[in-house]
Amino acid sequence: MRRITKKLLKCLFGLIFIGLYCEYFIYYVVVAQCYWPAIESNAENSEILKAFILADTHLLGPYRGHWFDKLRREWQMHQAFQAIINVHNPDVVFILGDLFDEGEWTDEKQFEDYVVRFYNLFAVPNDTKMYVAVGNHDVGFHNRIRRGSLQRFVKLLKSPSVQHIYLKGSHFVLLNSMAMQGDSCRLCTGARNSIEKISGQLKCAREPGGALCKDVDRNFTYSQPILMQHFPLYRLSDAECTEPDAPPLPERNKLFRIKIDALSKEATEYLAEKIQPRVAFGGHTHHGCLQEHSYNSIKFEEHSVPSFSWRNRPDPKYMLVTIAPDSYAENKCGLPKETTIIMTGAIMTLLLIIYMFKERRIGRGIF
Repeated sequence: MRRITKKLLKCLFGLIFIGLYCEYFIYYVVVAQCYWPAIESNAENSEILKAFILADTHLLGPYRGHWFDKLRREWQMHQAFQAIINVHNPDVVFILGDLFDEGEWTDEKQFEDYVVRFYNLFAVPNDTKMYVAVGNHDVGFHNRIRRGSLQRFVKLLKSPSVQHIYLKGSHFVLLNSMAMQGDSCRLCTGARNSIEKISGQLKCAREPGGALCKDVDRNFTYSQPILMQHFPLYRLSDAECTEPDAPPLPERNKLFRIKIDALSKEATEYLAEKIQPRVAFGGHTHHGCLQEHSYNSIKFEEHSVPSFSWRNRPDPKYMLVTIAPDSYAENKCGLPKETTIIMTGAIMTLLLIIYMFKERRIGRGIF
């Protein structure tokens, strides 16, 4: 009787370990294989910023998706996010839009519940800052933003249409992509006014002797800003994207709908002129892409960050970016594929069965 109980306990503990590994430890194992990239900089160590960037979490809402799918995807993203926070300890987290999948359709109570879920799933320590940019699934595309939907996002997520953030000597400009439509609506006009103000502050920090800079309110030193938003900047398609996580063919050659899939050329040129970024980050496509931009004398790279959700791709990604006022370096990191998790669990279960079978035969031989 004792032998049977001992074997059952071994089997039970083995199954518990397999469950814990596949649903908890595997994220730590995979996340630990990525690292912060090194940079060459004249900045002091106190000015080196470690930024964790992700996009398109698409938390399911009350209307679409099966309850188990919602539970599963949220569990995966929560475990992966917390593993990244605990292993890499970033200074700041940037989430580039489409936090929610059904934000534009929810009523006030549903949206408030959405926000509570978001902060529970993506909790950060008190000494880690987190900033979010709004996406089209959060409030709707430009012409479909319902009254009050943007205002509640701004209020509850602390995310105005234009944010100028200054961290450890580096400037970040976060934008509402839907405010870059280029028409005379209140949203777009307000965003342009904010960009003009930020552009003036940056110019005066860069050239402090200018005649127009006497009354400019600034308390920072200049460094080339980093531009962040949900949409990609202007491009006709993803045809030039050659990264392993780029869209598959023939989707890669599908033409973009300007102002829906990417910003217009006019809006991109305007941002390049006013912000003069050293690098840009965006999401929206759910795939990876590295683009080179050149507008007059302004040249910079743009990184499209793949989706962080297993609903949108089998291999979610995120970026670790080391940033100094005079340089930066990025590292794109992967999360475990769901097929890998399933296969790992199946193999470990098979090994447990083999072990128990062999132990049974050895026990019989002894007696």
